[in-house]
Amino acid sequence: MAEIAWLGMYDHPGQHAANDALWAGIAEDLRLRGVRGVPARLTRGVGTGEVWSHPGLLLGMICTRPWALAHDRLRLLGHPVYAGTATPGTHRSRIVVRRDDPARALADLRGRRVAINDAGSNTGMALLRDRIAPLAGGAPFFAPVIETGAHARSAEVVAGGRADVAAIDEVTFAALARFAPDVTGALRTLDWSAPAATPAFVTAATTPPEVVARLRSGLDRVLADPVLAEARAVLGLTGIVPSRADLRAHVARQDAAAAAAGYPALA
Repeated sequence: MAEIAWLGMYDHPGQHAANDALWAGIAEDLRLRGVRGVPARLTRGVGTGEVWSHPGLLLGMICTRPWALAHDRLRLLGHPVYAGTATPGTHRSRIVVRRDDPARALADLRGRRVAINDAGSNTGMALLRDRIAPLAGGAPFFAPVIETGAHARSAEVVAGGRADVAAIDEVTFAALARFAPDVTGALRTLDWSAPAATPAFVTAATTPPEVVARLRSGLDRVLADPVLAEARAVLGLTGIVPSRADLRAHVARQDAAAAAAGYPALA
């Protein structure tokens, strides 16, 4: 089974060269330490489900919510730290509307059109759901819910007037502000979500323990290598922190609180 590597959680076209450079550094480090079958290039153009279930996934990334609910057989390697975030290894979502939207508070969004990247997303769905739950009163709050497939697409849909609100994680928003300022310039941050763990670096459960150890040390090295400083700046990367032990339990508590409020799903 051929090994693959995928860094597609934050891989705007303007960041492709930076992610390629980051992977080249990791791959070289692994080869120097005797790891065989290291892929020469990142995999692109495949769906997340295919990546996360691939038995040869050497290095990937996954949002913590789908990992906790359905992909716990992937081994967590740590959480990237991004510039501008409040706590290392976490990020929040900006709850955005169009710049000229009259809404001044979340309560003003009742009955409006919401765009989400995916129904299983933490930053695009669950964190917004958790902020709306106290306002919803156990009843549907938005109409309709529009699934776009990507955070960037959700931002575009709101900016273009086809939806009224979306939750865009702040790392994606920072990339869009750099590479698609016409989109972010048309948006206004109405509110913020609670913080959540950043998407984790992962490897397949079948990856041998000695390779897991080399992946972790390799990530530490490339995230401190001065040669890769420019690539890290384009990606907003500043470091890596270990995964919290209660990550799966935290997601379960998050869902239980929403269910107790009578608002288990964004609607």
